[in-house]
Amino acid sequence: MLPRKHKHLVKPLLVRSGPEGLYPEPLIWMEGKDMEGFNACFSYGFVKKPGSCHPVEGAVMHPYDEVLVFAGIDLENFRNLGGEVSIELGEEREEYVFTDPTVVCIPKGLVHGPVKYRRVDRPFVHYTISLAPQYQATVIPPAELGPVTKGTKYQHLVKPLIDPERMRNNYERGRIGSGMGYESVIDEYGVMRPRGRMGPGNADSLVWLYGDDLEGFELNFTWGHYSQCGKWHRGGEVHSHPEEEILIFVGFDPDNLEYLGAEVEQGMGYEGERHIVNVPSVYICPKGFPHLPVITRWVDKPYGFIVCCLSPDHDSPWVEVKTEE
Repeated sequence: MLPRKHKHLVKPLLVRSGPEGLYPEPLIWMEGKDMEGFNACFSYGFVKKPGSCHPVEGAVMHPYDEVLVFAGIDLENFRNLGGEVSIELGEEREEYVFTDPTVVCIPKGLVHGPVKYRRVDRPFVHYTISLAPQYQATVIPPAELGPVTKGTKYQHLVKPLIDPERMRNNYERGRIGSGMGYESVIDEYGVMRPRGRMGPGNADSLVWLYGDDLEGFELNFTWGHYSQCGKWHRGGEVHSHPEEEILIFVGFDPDNLEYLGAEVEQGMGYEGERHIVNVPSVYICPKGFPHLPVITRWVDKPYGFIVCCLSPDHDSPWVEVKTEE
């Protein structure tokens, strides 16, 4: 067997308890130390019943920017969240309520929480991306908080995950796909439908948000549903980015966070090493690291995929494959 030079850049996602008092149940929780020093933290879990989290009681504040994402796993309707959620923001404890897939931007130093699941019609996903390699928080106990209020001061921080106007604006500015072709597959609802046209294994449904969509955060990320086998991109073989990136594969079984339901192969490095995963996993791509193609080998159950790139833009044109001398 050939040496596996890049094996350390492919990791299974770890299911464990989060920081004390943050979440009531175990979830996928990854920090920089779990991802070769990647400069962010990531969590992923399912919402299956009413309750609260982030934190379970009181409020928290972080010394870094963060996004809280709430997304559906309804394969027939990508725009269906599956419940009703509220979040309190600021020292004023302004409460915001939503029933559609949503991303909440939390600038560093903003008091926030708890998140409350007021109604759960069907399981849905909650994941976070924190722009620091280690979780840190100042906890504000319930006794030190004032009453919950209504207002609009922080309304701009609560954004629809799926927004046709935002997607059109990004398309007109030439941002979507960054040379990969995703700009050609946007429907009237602002959802990208790349499977087939871009490649048989690509997403059934996909959204992509950039820094300008996220209060200027040094971040762009995706959320997508995938269900078919095959190569993801017809247009090229390998690309790289000037920023760090992780590629996250997650399952849709609310009762088993360690189940992916598919097997995926990805090329890593100029050598094109093929690394295969069939459990929830992350591929870690340092700055300038060549990666792809992605090929879905088999699918027993649809799964999710998240790009997390530490830049407000996603510079990723196709490049020529190089060989080491």
